[in-house]
Amino acid sequence: MTINVPGLARLGLWAGLAVLGLNDSAARAQSIYTPAAAARHAQASQDVMDLSRAWRAVLQYDHTYQAAISEQAAAQTERAQGRAGLLPQIQAGYVRSNVSGSASQPNFAGQRVGRELDYKSTNGYIQLQQPLLNYSRYAEYQRGKARADQGSAVFDVRRQETGIRLATTYFNTLLAYETLALNRSLGESLEGQVAGFDARYQQNEGTRTDAQETRARLAVAKADIIEAEDRLVVATRELQALLGSPPKHLAALGSNFPLPPLNPGSLNEWLDRARANNAEIQSARQAVNVAEAEVDRAASRYLPTMDLVATYGKADSENLSTLSQRTNTFTIGIQVNIPIFTGGYNTANVSRTRSDRSRLQYELNAAIERSQAEVTRQYTNVQGGAQRVIALEAAVESGQLSLDSARKGFEVGAWSNLDVLKAQDKLYQAKYELVKARLEYLLARLQLSAAAGDLHSGPFDEINDLYLGPVIALSRNNNQ
Repeated sequence: MTINVPGLARLGLWAGLAVLGLNDSAARAQSIYTPAAAARHAQASQDVMDLSRAWRAVLQYDHTYQAAISEQAAAQTERAQGRAGLLPQIQAGYVRSNVSGSASQPNFAGQRVGRELDYKSTNGYIQLQQPLLNYSRYAEYQRGKARADQGSAVFDVRRQETGIRLATTYFNTLLAYETLALNRSLGESLEGQVAGFDARYQQNEGTRTDAQETRARLAVAKADIIEAEDRLVVATRELQALLGSPPKHLAALGSNFPLPPLNPGSLNEWLDRARANNAEIQSARQAVNVAEAEVDRAASRYLPTMDLVATYGKADSENLSTLSQRTNTFTIGIQVNIPIFTGGYNTANVSRTRSDRSRLQYELNAAIERSQAEVTRQYTNVQGGAQRVIALEAAVESGQLSLDSARKGFEVGAWSNLDVLKAQDKLYQAKYELVKARLEYLLARLQLSAAAGDLHSGPFDEINDLYLGPVIALSRNNNQ
């Protein structure tokens, strides 16, 4: 639909549509009450949470990560447990008994003479046992070392997972905030347009159709605002669960978004890094080592054992033959045990451990393939993500030009109000896709580091310094 607008009415219309031009800055600034004001307030309260601080806070608070620390500490005790089997074993015992009863024995005439018994019997000893030839104990020692190393590898997996969970949650919070800011900005712009169309209609300079079309779009925008507010609340709560306290101010994406090349730049170099350092691969390798030790431990039960045994004992009235006698004894010798038949247990146990080792070897191969696929995926996500960011930046600029053209076309009657609304929607959709693409690009860089086994504080600090800057106030935003 097109209408001819008189010159004075056109001036009034441009005043109503001017909100669109101010929308991207003024409305958004009101949403975060200007970055400068937020920064001053946050600096005063010292409660700005950026990605670097969030990473260190997660390592101190996150319950899942703390559970991983306890899991690793428990695994490290396996080393000491295995070593204990090779060291001397010392034990002591003490028995004290009250003996009562009767005893009879023949006398010189062949007659049995009985007597009552009522005495105390004591027996104490201390024994040392040192393995001399015991391959089973040595296999348990190797198993303990392998399980401790596996615990460290599993902990590295948990640490990488914690970093990705933090980055995902942090960026989801930023995306939810930016989505809400865009929706509010669009809603305020539409409200200004509705007011302008209503004023023109009351002056008999326009039709009700334009106002109704814009009002219908405004109703959808208000529904989107409600949904965006809910998403921000949920995202903030998820971030709080990781940090231990509700974040009031977050460091958001800055206007400058550099796209530096990857280092190293070759996919093959990243694949080699993953094969050598990927945490999941390391964990799977250590699991194979544990399985190897389990096979040796099971096979060692076929072998004889030899132990040095030294015992010192002290007894008083130990039995009837030593009644009222005290004895002190010291014995030292070699104890040899030779397994002969265990009912088939050892054979079955060795077969089980070998099958388990084969299973874990296949799982190691699967972990290598998964890591290679993940590195390839995230490498292409980073490379393609950079191109997508560039394309969407151009799309935003093109969308702004299209909206400006639609406004001018509507002014001269060549375009309809519906065309303006469509151009406006495309612009805001492009802005949303740009923010999302930037956050996905940053997440892909962190996921690539994790897949290569290199996700630590360095990548977080690098992203924090290069890309984050403006401060947004979540608490104020949630109360609006």
